[in-house]
Amino acid sequence: MLIILDFGSQYSELIARRIRETQVYSEVLSYRTSAEKIRQLNPQGIILSGGPSSVYADHAPKCDPAIWDLGIPILGVCYGMQLMVQQLGGQVETAERGEYGKASLHIDDPTDLLTNVDDGSTMWMSHGDSVTQLPQGFEVLAHTDNTPSAAVANHERGFYGVQFHPEVVHSVDGQALIRNFVYHICQCEPTWTTEAFVEEAIREVRAKVGDKRVLLALSGGVDSSTLAFLLHQAIGDQLTCMFIDQGFMRKGEPERLVELFDKRFHINVEYVQARAR
Repeated sequence: MLIILDFGSQYSELIARRIRETQVYSEVLSYRTSAEKIRQLNPQGIILSGGPSSVYADHAPKCDPAIWDLGIPILGVCYGMQLMVQQLGGQVETAERGEYGKASLHIDDPTDLLTNVDDGSTMWMSHGDSVTQLPQGFEVLAHTDNTPSAAVANHERGFYGVQFHPEVVHSVDGQALIRNFVYHICQCEPTWTTEAFVEEAIREVRAKVGDKRVLLALSGGVDSSTLAFLLHQAIGDQLTCMFIDQGFMRKGEPERLVELFDKRFHINVEYVQARAR
């Protein structure tokens, strides 16, 4: 499992999606999450998201500095990289010229995080601040024409930072970089599949419900229908669905829905006729 600490980025959930595309489970948590809570979750790595703030601004969001002592790999993205640099003793300042949009990444160290990332690959930039001094033990992995420290690392401690956004589609080799962090640096295994998710969800439902009964309001939409099938796999006849025909569905649709759930899949459905109310 990997954890994404969210600093207000519009892309935090997209980072989680990109990780899940590698078949590794991920969760998005608030930047306020304590290092102790993270330790209890026992992730194999942490990603610090981007964000709209400047790390040197008053009231800028900061993570628990104790995360640097957890002994697990950490990747900072944009604001996350700048925060890593600042909290570990480096310096971040307003850039002479902001960098927004596509930029060519010139690779100085093609190993580790940047394996299979082409020299000159297009990456998506969106920052007005820049790293002006790296913390002790860090080195530059890549640069752009406008950003001397576009990717940095402290290999010994497993800390990495990128000034660009590898998670967005505009970053051509962004997913390759994410895979490098997930598989090679964090040593994750691709075990998070749809089947694994369903099996885990069923175990959680059974543990929580026990021998109790469950009543589910069924609308016929994707969300409630998916939940009905999942709950039925987990607890069988302990589930009762209630479908209320309020008269706003297409002709014959309520009857087809009841037929599908009750007759075909043998899910108990209580049909309430409320068209005239």
